[in-house]
Amino acid sequence: MEIPPCPSTSSIKDGVSPRSQTWTYAKILAYAVGHVLNDMCASSWFSYLLVFLNAVAGLSPVDSALVMFSGQIADGLATPLVGVLSDKSTGFPSIGFGRRKTWLTGGSVLIVVCFYGVFGTCVPQLFDASPSRLTLVVYYCVSASLFNVGWAAVQVSHMAMVPELTTNDNVRCVLNSTRYAFTILSNVLVFVVFLFLLHDVAPLEVPDAYKFTLLTTVSLVVGGICTAWFLLGTDEVVKKVTTPPSSVGRRRGSSPSAAEAMNRGPNALSFEANLPIVPLDTTALTWSDWFHVGMFYEVGMVYMCTRLTVNVTQVYIPFLLTVTLHMTATSIAIVPLLVYVSGVFSFLATFLLRWMNEKMGREGTFAAGAALVSLSLGLTWLLTPETSGWIYLLSVLLGLGNSIVMVTSVCLEGDLVGDSCESGAFVYGAMSFTDKISNGIAVLWIQNQREAIQVQFPSSTAEDGEFVRLAYCVVPAVSAILGAITLYYMKHGSKTLVDRVPVANDSEKQSLLQNDTVYGTA
Repeated sequence: MEIPPCPSTSSIKDGVSPRSQTWTYAKILAYAVGHVLNDMCASSWFSYLLVFLNAVAGLSPVDSALVMFSGQIADGLATPLVGVLSDKSTGFPSIGFGRRKTWLTGGSVLIVVCFYGVFGTCVPQLFDASPSRLTLVVYYCVSASLFNVGWAAVQVSHMAMVPELTTNDNVRCVLNSTRYAFTILSNVLVFVVFLFLLHDVAPLEVPDAYKFTLLTTVSLVVGGICTAWFLLGTDEVVKKVTTPPSSVGRRRGSSPSAAEAMNRGPNALSFEANLPIVPLDTTALTWSDWFHVGMFYEVGMVYMCTRLTVNVTQVYIPFLLTVTLHMTATSIAIVPLLVYVSGVFSFLATFLLRWMNEKMGREGTFAAGAALVSLSLGLTWLLTPETSGWIYLLSVLLGLGNSIVMVTSVCLEGDLVGDSCESGAFVYGAMSFTDKISNGIAVLWIQNQREAIQVQFPSSTAEDGEFVRLAYCVVPAVSAILGAITLYYMKHGSKTLVDRVPVANDSEKQSLLQNDTVYGTA
């Protein structure tokens, strides 16, 4: 089905913009698969990197955390830098590659090389069968850092394309939701493949290097095919870099999403500025202007808390299952798989996000997801090896909650950017910066505590298991609750989060009545 185009008031530079294109299922899918390589690699990275470095590479808990932390730091620093450079670049217009596709392609190449260098083969072992500890730590830290730089380039470029592709809320929500659906499916594929590879692993043992190499190969091949599909099937605005218009006319503290509120009707998400709307031709922001926007920091806090919730649970699920609950090796694939399968059902529910926001608002929607996360983790705290079977049901609740808070926070970013596409990549980069740094610090602290416990109790794993339980249950739950509190403050404190009163004119009503499946157009 095609969705007929409707008029757009956005300015179009250098020719026809994809913002006025007709959206089809094929085009939506082509955009959505552009992040699959990132998703499949990230699934293995966060779920199994510490397990791999501990059990296969032979690094200590702290050394393993240093590798992950170095990657997080590199990602955190590279992400806003990539955002600024991507916003200022032109790409290669002669071959149809705009700035976003160019950076995404370069990042993808870096991912393939470095990801295989971590999980696929250890280069120092090609020259020395027994490399020193320092050699291994430096090698894995450098590989992790370069991998995360490439990952950041792909993530920022892909996310920053949404505001450039369309100004319509329905389309943006569908693009974000479909993108997240492929995130879920990518993770599901990784865990299904790993489950197949683990079928002959003895209970309470971990997979060997060969199985990680096979998993890496599958991830890179599938991800590479999807990246090619995205590059061929997604139309990008290819334009020259122009000097950003002056932002003198903007009011400090106003939300950039206010500018597009003038042209949005009942399809709009429930955000509005706390100050009068600024005319559309004065809304362009440079990257430095964002530091004067109060909502920029609030959305950053929500996104950081969301990613901390999702990532810490993902990183420590394998340790909770094997060290705390003494479950079999296959459980480290089955339980994460259930988390993401349950996310598929949550993804289907995200198509009702518009209704949820009209009835509950962003605040209520996020709070519902945070409540599911907290309930799941609170009950997980009570599990013992004898009652460990309940983890399968609780992982479903966790997946539902994670999906709701993740989609909500990503849509928050899109609303913050609004029509300020010239500096949109910087915004996504800055949000990701807070995510990476906070996650890196959290994992480093947890692993440092674990190593201290293991040194203190060398003949027992019970104490380590209880600390893993604490880290897995408390840190993500507190993060989810803090994110919900931040949204509550945005709604009732700073007033940057205000429900919009729908006022439909004739053209907006006509847009709503276009098709049975109303995705809208740019």
